[in-house]
Amino acid sequence: MAVGRVLLVGFQDQDNLGLGYLASSLRAAGHEARIATFGTDPQPLLQIARQWQPDIIGFSLIFQFMAPEFAQVICALRTAGVTSHFTMGGHYASFAPETLLQLIPELDSVVRYEGELSICEMASAIAAGESWHEIAGVAWRNGDRVQSNPIHKDAVDLDSIPWPERPHTGFHCSSLPTASVLASRGCPYKCSFCSIITFYEGNGTKGRRRRKPDLVVDELEHLVNERGARLILFQDDDFLAGGPAAREWALTIARDIVARGLHNRMRFKLSCRSDEIREEVLAPLIEAGLTHVYLGVEAGDPESLKTLNKHMKPEVHLRASEVLRRLNLSFDFGFMLLEPWSSLASVRNNIHFLREFCADGYTAAGFCRTLPYVGTPMETKMRAEGRLVGPALEADYRFLDPRLDVLWDFSLVAFHGRNYGKDALWDRLRGLLFEARLDLPGRPHDPEFLAASRSLVASSNTLLFDVTEEALDYIEANSPSDAADPSLLRLAALSLDENESIRGMLAAMWSTRPRTIAQELFR
Repeated sequence: MAVGRVLLVGFQDQDNLGLGYLASSLRAAGHEARIATFGTDPQPLLQIARQWQPDIIGFSLIFQFMAPEFAQVICALRTAGVTSHFTMGGHYASFAPETLLQLIPELDSVVRYEGELSICEMASAIAAGESWHEIAGVAWRNGDRVQSNPIHKDAVDLDSIPWPERPHTGFHCSSLPTASVLASRGCPYKCSFCSIITFYEGNGTKGRRRRKPDLVVDELEHLVNERGARLILFQDDDFLAGGPAAREWALTIARDIVARGLHNRMRFKLSCRSDEIREEVLAPLIEAGLTHVYLGVEAGDPESLKTLNKHMKPEVHLRASEVLRRLNLSFDFGFMLLEPWSSLASVRNNIHFLREFCADGYTAAGFCRTLPYVGTPMETKMRAEGRLVGPALEADYRFLDPRLDVLWDFSLVAFHGRNYGKDALWDRLRGLLFEARLDLPGRPHDPEFLAASRSLVASSNTLLFDVTEEALDYIEANSPSDAADPSLLRLAALSLDENESIRGMLAAMWSTRPRTIAQELFR
């Protein structure tokens, strides 16, 4: 068999397990694989390509809005004389290979959906000088059209894939050695804003596939004992999704962690929905080392929850928060203040919900608006309504009530650096609370630091709610034409000043901590 060389390129925050599994699968199949971090400067990749001469360079496109930057780097590599086969994978690539192949003429192919089988077959074919055009799961230009080959008939067996390569995980240079783990793939829910279920249905694998519990704990044991990891980030889309069988699966993992003594040496975090929060399930997980939960809240207005197809009421979120508080678990959450069918009333309900949910600073509040990602039911509906405008990669929309466009534009100014942008204060506050509640041998819990953290977060949350509500009141009463209205500009300036003051207090608090981890986990 001809041995292929494959360079895999993507972002590496908190590990890129997708690339890690591709690399480990390639190695298991007898090929050579390397992983490199994507950056807008093509020179590091160009240097690797010239020195190593890979047969294939595969790019992992996680966010569709990053496609133009990937296009620039790929063009620069080709212009510099790199002759490798260029391919790309990821959610957007799977849903819209035609758009990518048109946008990036230097791209030779797209690997759709789960790529472990396709990339290995492609590496063998290209290394041997054979045709790769009939490989399952691959899209490519065939004359003036794009041909998308049928997917592989057999789904990837999660228990048979070697553990992912983790070349960029700094186990020994971090204040808290951290590793990501994927114990399952897929999700059984059908939230309208999410492309996960569409991706896996396109892959021929409906619902959620879970790895065998003992094999999951084998990987944890290796990471803790052999690699020195002390914090595990479960990257499953929903760790508890799937009803009673999934809960028993999670509890089996917890029991095995305790049986092997790993709970004394590591902590872990997971993601789930509010309606999966149950004390009898979380308590054994806490004994096994659970320290933090990411909660898929998304909205607190009943109509918005229906639009997002969450199938729950605001009270379910509030009950979940009460359980997490009783168990003393730190948590953060996602929230979309505005969705495409929002009204002034729904936004006001969302603000009221946030006040009830976290005004006390137990968790940090922030918000965004819903984006119509390709492959989601929401995007399909909005296209049918004729509401999406602009290029395919940057399709945007206006709200049905133009006053909400003003509110959103205002929020982008008033909360720049707080909710949005690099090093956002929201991320730093979430990290502060995580740090304040984390209790590990050698990292004693400090109740005074936690109380001070909650007080600072409460101040920031209240400012966020007050400013948003005041802006909403003004917009509803006066219907300004845009966010450049003088009164809104003054309010935005006040918000920016106050948030910078809170950022200064946060920096002063961090300076008292001998070792902090927020910047490593929340960014």
